Amino acid sequence: MPLPSPHLRVGSGSKGISCWSSLHAGDLLKVTRHGAAPGPTSHRPRRPHGARAASRTPAPHWLSRPRPICPRARPLCLAVSMVPPSLWFPLAMPRPALLLPPPLRRASSTAGPGRRLLLSTPIFYANGPPHIGHLYSALLADALHRHRGLRGAGPGRLSTGTDEHGLKIQQAAAAAGTSPPELCARISALFHQAFTQAAISFTDFIRTSEPRHCQAVCHFWAALQERGALYKGSYEGWYCTAEEGFLPESQLTERVDAQGNIHKVSMESGHEVHWTKEENYMFKLSAFQDPLQKWLRNNPRAISPEPFYQRVLCWLVEDLPDLSISRERSRLQWGIPVPSDSTQTIYVWVDALVNYLSVLGYPETHGEWWPAVHHVVGKDILKFHAVYWPALLMAAGLSPPERIFVHSHWTVRGQKMSKSLGNVIDPFACNERYTVDGFRYFLLRQGVPERDCDYYDEKVVKVLNSELADALGGLLNRSTAPGINPSNTYPCFSETCFPKVVDYRETEALGRAAAEDYELVVSVASLPLQVASYFEDFQIYKALECIALCVRQTNGFFQRHRPWKLDRKDPTEKMWLDTIIHVTLECLRVYGTLLQPVIPHIADKLLSRLAVEPEERKISSLTFLPRYNGKPCPFEGRQLGPDTGILFHRLEKSSQHQIENKKL
Repeated sequence: MPLPSPHLRVGSGSKGISCWSSLHAGDLLKVTRHGAAPGPTSHRPRRPHGARAASRTPAPHWLSRPRPICPRARPLCLAVSMVPPSLWFPLAMPRPALLLPPPLRRASSTAGPGRRLLLSTPIFYANGPPHIGHLYSALLADALHRHRGLRGAGPGRLSTGTDEHGLKIQQAAAAAGTSPPELCARISALFHQAFTQAAISFTDFIRTSEPRHCQAVCHFWAALQERGALYKGSYEGWYCTAEEGFLPESQLTERVDAQGNIHKVSMESGHEVHWTKEENYMFKLSAFQDPLQKWLRNNPRAISPEPFYQRVLCWLVEDLPDLSISRERSRLQWGIPVPSDSTQTIYVWVDALVNYLSVLGYPETHGEWWPAVHHVVGKDILKFHAVYWPALLMAAGLSPPERIFVHSHWTVRGQKMSKSLGNVIDPFACNERYTVDGFRYFLLRQGVPERDCDYYDEKVVKVLNSELADALGGLLNRSTAPGINPSNTYPCFSETCFPKVVDYRETEALGRAAAEDYELVVSVASLPLQVASYFEDFQIYKALECIALCVRQTNGFFQRHRPWKLDRKDPTEKMWLDTIIHVTLECLRVYGTLLQPVIPHIADKLLSRLAVEPEERKISSLTFLPRYNGKPCPFEGRQLGPDTGILFHRLEKSSQHQIENKKL
């Protein structure tokens, strides 16, 4: 009697038609992408479905479900080959019924003042010191966190930390002649020091070796087990130790070493993989394909920028095999043991992902914050955060995070950072060379989340000298110089010299302001909302581009009217001179306020020079040029703060082409 195969793998044809097939007992059907060679080299772990229907039973709903449209998804062709049962997962032990995921719960409160939010960086692997890629992740999250605080959006937290378990750390410690705890303590301290020096305003620094985290992981595992999301079965595939994960054949290529030996390596990273077979605990990831698709369809802003959202949709069109989430303890001792099974260690990525719950006090107090959480992650760990993590959360009875912000990588002179190339950039040396705020500005100004960005010393020097030293610093220096502003005050604005007009493009000049001056006022007045919009869309570089453009416009305004040429003794000239300075200082006040999330020390220096008090620096209460609109200006006539010196010193070109990473 024909029986349906418990290991049937099904894909869509070019017209999206699903298929359902059956075999005689003992036979197995393998359905692969067209052109894949049979045998162990092309075999990937398959998800066991355990179907019990008769051979002519209609396809179950999960085989005929509608797929989201994905422009880059290739149609699958069906190729059938007979595969010995030994190459497939066994039927394994009976698995408990999987509880359906709960309805997705929205954040604990709606957007607006008073709303709680956790922003998080990834936790960084403690097998080597920090580099600028790690710092970039932290800076993006920090800028978002600071900007939100200045908007008065409500209680906020920023978490970061170190991921301290796994085979890589176990091997790195052995190679260094030390123990994993000692290695992790040393590396974690370097990350903590680097982020503190870079003015990352983290509220939580989590280490996965902490007892609070280990307890949270064990509770999370128990929740998965109790809800029927786990089962034990054999797992085999290409395992990459460097990436702590199994990779499908489609993501591998072959490389010949110096001795002429052929090795399988990851296409993306170049790391070597090894064929591994283990008995592990499996997570029923395949059961969450529909819930994940629904989550993304209902939340188009869940993943930003848009190209990464589309990438995840494409992944969810393809088959989603069950996931191995433990390793044999004989292979991996440095990790959290599986509760009630001392032969297994919890997979490092499951362990690491739970950190976002650990910092919120899971399982007791996390509900006060979760799921009002925004993750900032690199594109290399997108699948872990946008597919595996939401599925694990659903399986544990929790909602996915609200948003996932994804960024690309930094290269060095067009090459990927690599220890073997000796071009890994040390953030400590960069902070010393460019100053903390200078390097913060460069990374956030030049970093574009959608694409990889390039670092080299000459580029940093050019950007910082042009935009911070000359444009911003020069403008502050000129507008507060004793020769221009001998009273060292915030001078008065003259509505006669700079009258308000409905449309400057259709009105003849009534005062002394030119059309370009009105363009400046319009640009700066709209800047706070523009900047807020770009921060909300995870485009901080565009926000800084807008600010830099306005700074250039203000320099043009100041240069165009040549206040140093005006005679202060002439009452009419003095009125116009004071108006020029007033407008310039108002522009600088807006720039200083908006730049606080990016260059906090320089912004503080600028605002202190303008005598802007700490309580007057909130973005939420920021107004620009109120006198132009006939309203009083609280700064008018106020004595400026003490001279704080040069805002940002010009940098000299370095003879070095790069800053070498400190050795461990």
